[in-house]
Amino acid sequence: MIENPANYYTGLDVADRIISRNVLLFERRTRGALQQKIKGALQRKNLAGRMHHRYVLIRSLQTAGVISVDGKALHLKEGAALLMTPYQFHHYIDLAADELHWLFITFELEKGETQLGKLSHQVINPDTKTDLMWSEIANLWVDEHLDNRVELLPILDRLLTRIHSSSKFEPPLTEESLSTKSEWIVRIESLIFQSVREHWSLEEVARRAGLSERHLRNRFEAQMGISLRDHRSNYQLHLAISLMRNQEFSISDIAELSGFNSQSVFTHFIRRMSGQTPRELRARILSGEST
Repeated sequence: MIENPANYYTGLDVADRIISRNVLLFERRTRGALQQKIKGALQRKNLAGRMHHRYVLIRSLQTAGVISVDGKALHLKEGAALLMTPYQFHHYIDLAADELHWLFITFELEKGETQLGKLSHQVINPDTKTDLMWSEIANLWVDEHLDNRVELLPILDRLLTRIHSSSKFEPPLTEESLSTKSEWIVRIESLIFQSVREHWSLEEVARRAGLSERHLRNRFEAQMGISLRDHRSNYQLHLAISLMRNQEFSISDIAELSGFNSQSVFTHFIRRMSGQTPRELRARILSGEST
């Protein structure tokens, strides 16, 4: 029995309720498909292909994997999910097999940024109710009646709200729990991040790793499929764009925090990576345009 309200003008409301928009779904079925998009984008001035400027909800339906997000190693078990917020630096450290089935839901937010920001760097273990919502969203996306797709928008909002309020999370992996291969990558990546903060050369990174620079470069590229220099540049670009979203930082502040000794070198770097000046790129980011 539903009782009469004490006040007919004050009811349930959430000021920053999660409201999604511009939703896309796609799948990745192989290790190569996961990695190829980023590799191809690195060869072009294509920021949208190199990084996620949207929210990305990933679920592993088949094949577990270890993903590094902002330098934190997250184990995505079969059935588990992970939310990445815009411009988070991420890559795939290790996959249990070459064949996989990962579902990606990418979207923008109209409201709810504060709530979803709290889900960073945590693996989500869906419950029975969220399982049903995942299935509804996927089924509506492939429905032959395309007009029915619009129904998935409120379901995605419900899914994200339930994840935020009711899900069980797992923290990042510790180095002790990683495989030898993954542990080595995480350790080297930690040194790369520190090299940006401390303005170290790659030679210094290699010295601290106890290797020659040539050995480090060769081993890193063999395991990651990308050169050490490109990996660091990609991280610096993500970091710079993340800082550009904060209007309290000047361009010179961003250059310094992104590991550059001079603003002119930073400007050349941003031009090379994006085809735009730092001010042009920042203006596009702050206006909400796709980079």
